[in-house]
Amino acid sequence: MTQRPELLLIGDGRLARHLAHYFMQLGVRHASWSRGGHSDGRCPELAAMVHPGTRALLAISDSAIEPFIEANPRLQRVPRVHFSGRLTSTRATAAHPLFSFAATFYDRDTYERIPFVLDRGSPPLTSVIPGLHNPSFFIDPGQRSRYHALCVLAGNFTTLLWRKLFFELERELGLARAHALPYLESVVRGLAGDGAPLSGPLSRGDHDTIRRNLEALKGDPFEAVYRAFVSAYEEQQALGRIRGGQSWLTA
Repeated sequence: MTQRPELLLIGDGRLARHLAHYFMQLGVRHASWSRGGHSDGRCPELAAMVHPGTRALLAISDSAIEPFIEANPRLQRVPRVHFSGRLTSTRATAAHPLFSFAATFYDRDTYERIPFVLDRGSPPLTSVIPGLHNPSFFIDPGQRSRYHALCVLAGNFTTLLWRKLFFELERELGLARAHALPYLESVVRGLAGDGAPLSGPLSRGDHDTIRRNLEALKGDPFEAVYRAFVSAYEEQQALGRIRGGQSWLTA
């Protein structure tokens, strides 16, 4: 009799595809199910894929996780894992990958370096998802919303800024994205290094350049973004002075 895979990966979005690819690289047996796969005949009924040894991995949108569990009673009988950075739920264990998943797959070494963030009090990652030996960390459930907000600030918002730079340079100045990538790489190297990474008019206190930048952005939706960053930078500097320590802005 063929052994049933313990892991049942639910979803067909980008995260689900990356997890499936990673499992294949590791040789971790798993089954996959999605609404789309079921509707076009590639997957049987979900209930038929859930057995006593199943561990359900819910790689679906945050808002769908709890309703999906409620709508599928068979899932309620087996361990469940979700991958939301924001959600704290009694219905599933959180294991958020601290990573940004692009449209293309990665090599095994890259996947193995991805840290997973679990709620304090949860079992270790190797118990939550058997076969995964990635770095893992624990945070208090009450910190999860703050943690996820910081991730979105750093990841999603900077992606918008870089996409805007690439698009505007190419459209207005004829400078291809490939020629701007060294700039992005230099920023990453600065952040990964030990010295103060910030450069430019903010770090120099060059108010004239900041004013001219804002004038150049007049009428652009991102003018407000520039102003907000200047304001946040100045407020953070003031907080650092009040607390009497070295600010992370210049460390």
